[in-house]
Formats: sequence, structure tokens, C-alpha cells
Amino acid sequence: PFGHDFSSNQEPGRVSFHGSDSTWSEYDVGDGGIILFYPEGEFTVGKSNPIWGPGYTGQLLFSKKAPSFTQISIRHKFSENWQFSSVHGWLNSNIDDSTYLDVYGPHGGLPLIRKYVAAHRMDVWIKKNFRIGFGESVIYGGRGVEPVYLIPFIFSWSSQHDLGDSDNLQMFFDFDWAMKRLGRFYGAFYLDEWDFVDTFSDSSRSWTAYQFGAAISLPIIQNWSPLLRVEYTRLSPYVYVHRSQVNSVEHHGHWLGYWSGPNSDNFFSAVEFMPRSDIWLQLYYQSSRRGEVTDETIDAQYDHQSVEFLYKTYEGEVETRTIMGLKAAAAVNSWLKLELELYSDDWLQRLDKSGVGRTSDQKMDAVVKLVIGL
Repeated sequence: PFGHDFSSNQEPGRVSFHGSDSTWSEYDVGDGGIILFYPEGEFTVGKSNPIWGPGYTGQLLFSKKAPSFTQISIRHKFSENWQFSSVHGWLNSNIDDSTYLDVYGPHGGLPLIRKYVAAHRMDVWIKKNFRIGFGESVIYGGRGVEPVYLIPFIFSWSSQHDLGDSDNLQMFFDFDWAMKRLGRFYGAFYLDEWDFVDTFSDSSRSWTAYQFGAAISLPIIQNWSPLLRVEYTRLSPYVYVHRSQVNSVEHHGHWLGYWSGPNSDNFFSAVEFMPRSDIWLQLYYQSSRRGEVTDETIDAQYDHQSVEFLYKTYEGEVETRTIMGLKAAAAVNSWLKLELELYSDDWLQRLDKSGVGRTSDQKMDAVVKLVIGL
């Protein structure tokens, strides 16, 4: 999926292709759960996508890109200024467990190697309009649930050292700053497999991603609530991947975090208007670039060798996708909404279906949706 997919659209999970030319695909999606509310927070058992981070086009830690996954989570407010969140999730590794071969036989579907994610974060409101958040996450697998990762108040950094340092640990920080009559400013920083001792050395294994953005109120046509959005996201070649495949930051083969994946960046800008309370308009522009991540680049990063940003093995310019268009939404009534999108899509150096060559696509397209909410 990494080579062919290059969009923020959510993936459905397992997909079966039918027909001689595989033009028909079959998939199913099911989300749900139980939420127990109490005065200071909530406890959830369910299957969904947690969204952690302030980004508009996507988040660095948990986004809507990957299929939903089964999880238990808790959110607790210690006071008006302090909030703690924790989640433990069951992921799909896409790796067959060959130890069951004698049970299922060579032609039966094998169970998958187990894979999990555990994360916790603390959010602090310095002021009512200024929030900072920080926390940890860990991807692990190849065994059963680790009880220590179910204890939300223990640092995962220390726990994974006690377990042999075989898991994939991440740290993160984000902030939101809302300014009256000006807009909202936000950012996020993601640190994958932090090596404290080598942090400032040439052989540092501190692999990073970052995101900064703003939504600024424009001083024109005030009764239309004009808004300017700008956001930039950059992911180094080292994030989300791991020398042990089961520890990659993926679910069903799709990134849990930002949709463009490692060794990529994305710039987004838009102007929005609300000419009426029930009508929303957006003119947007998005430019995305992506290099390659290979077994060789992963080996290099663990050997403390530098991998150039937007590194690639093919000739020509780096893979680029530029999309610009118009989005509109109108509330027909209290339970029906109409959404429309018109856009142009210019995708250069796209990996073709054979997985070998590169091609380019240019198209104009439109999407119409009816959203029903009862």
C-alpha cells in the first residue's frame, strides 16, 4: 500500500479483489463501542480511530488514515487545566503466523502475528486559549499483551527497556494557541526511537517529524467569516519504520499517523467562507512530495548512516502530487447535508500497478455526497 497510496482518504482494511482483471473489490467496515461517562471523564471499549494531534490535513501520531482498530481507552480530567488520556489497541500485522501451519494446513488462512499499540498523553491548559500536550506511544508484537503497557501511568520508555528494548517507542509534543480576532496557531513534534546519549552526536538515532499550521481570520467580508488556512508537515525517512516488521507504525499495512508516510512532506493552503450559516465554501491547494523507503534505507538508519530526505532510486524528479480545487457544503435541513468537491489532480512519478515503473497522471474530477444524520 505504501507505494501505491498517496492520499489522506481512510482505508477500509482487508480488501478482496474479484474478476479476471481485479476490477471489483470487496471490503467491509464496522465501527462501534461502549462509552462509560463519569464526572471527570470517560472509559471506552470499542473499535474506532483515535485522533491525537492538532493537524488539519492529518496528525502525526493517530489519524483517520488507517482502518479503525479495537481498543480500550480512558480520558480523565484531574482539573480544569490537566487532562490525561491513554489507549491500548489491537492492530493487524499482515504477517502470517507460520507456527499454526500444522493446524490450518498449507491452503488454509493462517492467523496473523499479534501486534499492539499503547499510548498515553497529558494535556495542560497554560491559559484557556493555550494548550500543550506531550506523551509516548509504543508499537510491539510477536507475543501476547504486555501487562506493563496496560498500566497507563508508567513511562513506556522505561518499560520497553525492561522488556529487552525490542519494541518501537515514540515520543510526541503538540500545542494549540487560539488568539481572539486573529485565529489559531498549532504545531506538533514527533520523535521516533529517541537515543538520549546520542541526541546531539553525528550518529544520533533520534528520528523526527514535525507539523506547523495556522487558521487566520481575514479582515475582509467579515459577515462571510473568511479564514485562511496554512499547514506544512515534514516526515524524515526514519519515522514509522522499524527493523522488525511487526513493530512498524502500521495497521493493515497503512500508517497510523500522517498519511504521506516517512520521507515525505506536504504543504496545504486554503481560503474558506461562510456566506450563510448553512453554506460553507473552501478553495484549496495541496502539494505533496515523497521519496522512497527501502530495506536498504532501514538498514542504513540502524547502522547510524544518514539517509537523504526525499531519497529515491529511480531517475527523474521525486514523486509529487498536486491537488487544487473547490469544496462546498450546504445543510438542506437538520438531518441532510449536501457536499460537493471539484478538483484537478496532477500526480507525477506515480508507481504503476506492476510495482516496477513510474508513470504520471493528470485528471479533473468531481465528488458529490449526501450525508444523512438522524
